[in-house]
Amino acid sequence: MSPTTEIETTPEANSFTITLKTQPPMPLSSFPEPATPTPPIRNMGPYRVAEDLYLSPFSVSDTLELHRVLNLTNAVSLGLYTANVTFPFPLARAEAFTRRHEARRTERGFADAWAIRPAPEGPVMGLVGVHAFDHEEEGVPVCRHTLGDGSEAPMRCGAIGYWLSPEATGNGIMTRVVDYALRQMARQVMGFERVHGQAWEENTASQRVMERAGMQPAAPVPCFVPKFEETKICAHYTLDV
Repeated sequence: MSPTTEIETTPEANSFTITLKTQPPMPLSSFPEPATPTPPIRNMGPYRVAEDLYLSPFSVSDTLELHRVLNLTNAVSLGLYTANVTFPFPLARAEAFTRRHEARRTERGFADAWAIRPAPEGPVMGLVGVHAFDHEEEGVPVCRHTLGDGSEAPMRCGAIGYWLSPEATGNGIMTRVVDYALRQMARQVMGFERVHGQAWEENTASQRVMERAGMQPAAPVPCFVPKFEETKICAHYTLDV
């Protein structure tokens, strides 16, 4: 307890006395809690693929360029399953896209998708992402490998996805990015053992990208695509990294 001093005077005796009194300590709840440091977000890069080719996460400042690139043609929209990328691509959807990427990596504590850029802070040229692939068939994980005794065990599997601006195609950019993402991001950064990739059966250019990066064709997969309201055949590729 901390003592306090009170002075009591006695006018008649023309004197005073000093009395020490104590006060109870402040409760611990009165003191502010120390701020908990926010852990850094992992896998932020920038990652150097080549002298003029880098990977770094999307930010809200990419909104206008993303809006411009995805409105050049309908090629990117036609090549993707996701309903989040359409043609035309409204500005509000472009902002939602960049904000969603920021929020997701903040929530998870790591980035698993990156903008393709000509410089560490350059304009957006495309995207590459390496995500967990945890599909199951009748409750059994699709990703599994055979052990020496003939039994099967699950594997850590990822899926790679990508797109490139029509302005940047034809220069081998996507092949270099996918090769880098498979061998550096998927294996060393994310720790996956096998990576899956898919492209529409008619998208031979995307299939060539995966083949040049060393991925092997697997059985095609039919899938219903809500934004097209039709079932399309996916060419399916894998690579043990």
